[in-house]
Amino acid sequence: MNFEELKFAFTTDHEKSLSAFYDSQRSSFLTWAKSRFSADTDTFLDVYQDAIIVLYNRVIDGRIEEINSTPEAYLFGVARNLLLKRTIQMKRVTTSEDVFKFIPDEGETNLYDSYENEHNKILLSNALSHLDDSCRKILELFYYHRYKLDAIKERLNYDNTDVVKSRKYQCMKKLKKIISETKVS
Repeated sequence: MNFEELKFAFTTDHEKSLSAFYDSQRSSFLTWAKSRFSADTDTFLDVYQDAIIVLYNRVIDGRIEEINSTPEAYLFGVARNLLLKRTIQMKRVTTSEDVFKFIPDEGETNLYDSYENEHNKILLSNALSHLDDSCRKILELFYYHRYKLDAIKERLNYDNTDVVKSRKYQCMKKLKKIISETKVS
């Protein structure tokens, strides 16, 4: 199932389709989570439900149309990030054995990297859309198009490169703040 099919299912009969999607992924998620994280089943189910809610809201709002993965892969990526966040919040001491639990098995690395990359792309895209046009333009020119500060000064008609440098710094602070607020919510 792809995101368009999932959106159609959620909008036509959301209760039945959401329940079916939830049930279809629950068992494989629990197996995956138990093999990589130390927590009880209730914690895994809480995280799974949170991830389902995130996926559902983003599908309904149309905020995941540019993702190149499957809904299942995206769901696991969100859940993985929530589990990591929960682990960090618990401030538990990690032993070397615990660290190895987070390392995917051979052959799974690309899949997990894909989850994380897709999730980070969504966070960045969402955060950029919340910036004003001048900030977004400076950051895009500098980071995506690799313009030097002088070229940005000329392109956007700034007085000097110090102004551009200062503005870029302010814009990055705003972007980081938006991303950190998004990760918390």
